[in-house]
Amino acid sequence: MAEQDNVILARTTYETLCSFLDSKKWQYTKDEERLLINCSACGEDLAMPITVKIYSDRLIAVLISHMTFEIPEDKRLDAAIAICAINNLVINGSFDYNIKDGSIYFRMSNSFMESELSTEVFEYMLMCSCSTIDEYNDKLLMLAKGMISLQQMLASFDSQN
Repeated sequence: MAEQDNVILARTTYETLCSFLDSKKWQYTKDEERLLINCSACGEDLAMPITVKIYSDRLIAVLISHMTFEIPEDKRLDAAIAICAINNLVINGSFDYNIKDGSIYFRMSNSFMESELSTEVFEYMLMCSCSTIDEYNDKLLMLAKGMISLQQMLASFDSQN
């Protein structure tokens, strides 16, 4: 019975997310069977693809944004250090990094165990995530392209502490 209750709660959470997106006139695609939406936002410089998945088994909503570039092999150690430094500055969410292939994701999650997520929670998740991604994606891209050094990037973070 608890499993069925979790599925109902997950579906309600998914409907709240879709209702929020509809109210803000966001364009998105949805997969109702998998409780998943895909959308995107445009920051100051780079596009931000966003996926939000509602998990009925874990009772969490997870937002993932895959960076639109990958870190070349010769910059991967620098990127790992930079992402550790960035994650020290980020208050909510985190950047995930696959050092094997150079892919970077931003991830934020929220639990709805024994609770319901409101449209305001989804607004916060999306706005906070977009703001955080927009703050750092261009810096990571410049590091990947060799336009700035790791030392320059880390020095730019000193003013944020």
